[in-house]
Amino acid sequence: MSLPSLLGALLLVATAEVNTQSVPWVAAQGAADFDGDAVPDAIRIETAHPTDIVDDLPCAGCGHRVEGVFAAVVTLSRSMRAVSSPVALHEDGETLWFWHHDPAPLAIADYNGDGRLEFNLGRFVNSNKWEYGLFTVGRDGRVTRLAKDAPEIYVAPGDEPSSRRIEVIPGGFRFHDFGNAGEIPGWWTFTCLWQRGAQKFACTDAPDPTAGKQAEHR
Repeated sequence: MSLPSLLGALLLVATAEVNTQSVPWVAAQGAADFDGDAVPDAIRIETAHPTDIVDDLPCAGCGHRVEGVFAAVVTLSRSMRAVSSPVALHEDGETLWFWHHDPAPLAIADYNGDGRLEFNLGRFVNSNKWEYGLFTVGRDGRVTRLAKDAPEIYVAPGDEPSSRRIEVIPGGFRFHDFGNAGEIPGWWTFTCLWQRGAQKFACTDAPDPTAGKQAEHR
């Protein structure tokens, strides 16, 4: 191969690598009126540097998935200004992964009854549940974790980036979990009510033998 041809091939490979790394991969997306102008604003959960992983051996949490540090990108409808905010369940800059698929619908709701919209985002825990966190969207498009003392939300079954199984109820939300340890193994219902003065949720739990049957029929 001549030197010009070799240089051209190397340039092509380098360009392909840069494009692959710079194109965002979107795990979930949705639309809602976040800024109060009666026009829906778009939101995406994406990573600018996705790592594509295909596991060779079967196991819980194995398969075709995409890993990266994710951000919530809100595009305000009237100004078309895009606002990017990092999203993490525990530590800033943590790596999350989601199954490789088309963008999932983002579950958007008012989880604490304050009139502002939030969404939930989850990650794999084990073969029958995912852990989810709640995030609030400001009128300027910035995204932050909801509540300074965020409750643990383990939803069974999980298996999706954003879950509609976190149900809005008056003053808060409810979800179902499954545990095979403790004094009473089985399905549990958790109810979390917003404490406006303390700016946090207070959660209670109780056994629920019907929760698994409800989840199976959704």
